[in-house]
Amino acid sequence: MDFTFDRSIQEKIRSVSSKCDLEYWRQVDQEGKFPTEYWNCLAESGLFGVLIEQKWGGMERGLLDLALAVEETSERYAGLGSYLFLSGCLVSSIISSHSSAEMKNELLPKLARGQLKISIALSEESSGLDALSINSKANKMGEHTYSLSGSKAFVNNADLADYLIIFARTSEINPSQKKSFGVSMFLVEAYDPKIKKRKLSKLGMNFVNSYSIDFEDLTVSESRVLGEVDKAWRNIVGIFDMDKILTAASLIGTGRLALSEASKWAKKRTVFGKLIGSNQGVQFPLADAVAQLEVSEGMTFKAASLVDQKKNFGNEAAFALLSSATATTAATDRALQAFGGHGYYKEYNVERFWRDVRAHRVHPVSEELLLASIAERSLGLPRSY
Repeated sequence: MDFTFDRSIQEKIRSVSSKCDLEYWRQVDQEGKFPTEYWNCLAESGLFGVLIEQKWGGMERGLLDLALAVEETSERYAGLGSYLFLSGCLVSSIISSHSSAEMKNELLPKLARGQLKISIALSEESSGLDALSINSKANKMGEHTYSLSGSKAFVNNADLADYLIIFARTSEINPSQKKSFGVSMFLVEAYDPKIKKRKLSKLGMNFVNSYSIDFEDLTVSESRVLGEVDKAWRNIVGIFDMDKILTAASLIGTGRLALSEASKWAKKRTVFGKLIGSNQGVQFPLADAVAQLEVSEGMTFKAASLVDQKKNFGNEAAFALLSSATATTAATDRALQAFGGHGYYKEYNVERFWRDVRAHRVHPVSEELLLASIAERSLGLPRSY
């Protein structure tokens, strides 16, 4: 397979990276602030438009190009800060695929220029990864209006978002139909006074503020429904699988960044009269991590290529996310170990990589649920969830 990187995209990423280096990201992490400078650099470079059609101001490229770009962005200092890049692009894919012509005309040019932030509100405290068990409701009020009531958890950047994509049940679960039937997507103004937000504290990824939100009798026009009423899950499941692929790419780039920092340290740190990089006890774990990342990259790019070829890719997306999360966990852990006691302190960057990566063994899908899916799809074993 050809995994050639578009040079024009690569140059844009290098330009962004030159302005947002490791020191910048360390400062962002310590202050727990949104990386506005990074976002603005991505916007000025047009990188949010990788998947958007040219008529809306985008580049009209495929998922492989985006996966390559996300990995490169992560490896060039951003680490998992590239989440903001990939999530912005995926939201544009939702709007491109599942909105009216009027909404496309209104939103896509702004999304391509990075002038809009849209967050997804799917998960709930009670449902967790069982997304189809959500309790949020959307009741039809008259001919063209819905009333939304419920709560959501783990909504990223809800404080900065212009819009929220809220998932709610428009029909109750019916034993005679698939559980996925009855869920709909609504595009809602994030600053509606009926939306109450509560900030959540977390271990890492401090460049993203996460919130729980509550809403009661939130009025939404029928024209703001994304996709088909009752069939949002069927509309969105492919985009969630794309999210797995791009998250995998982000993890791989972060793992390589961590190993690069560890290698630089190992080539200059002297203990017991010799460079620690000359010790096999340091070399072998780092080398093993490199090999694992290379294997994960191959599966990730294969999955992205299948998307562009319009072939089935769900299994490959699961393989990519599972393998990359495992490989990058090992890479960041061994990088921190190579730094010894220094690695535990915020003066260096590897502790941040280690903290941030841990999130992706449970998000966007836990490794246990990925394994359960693989067992069912690849081995034909009974569904266990």
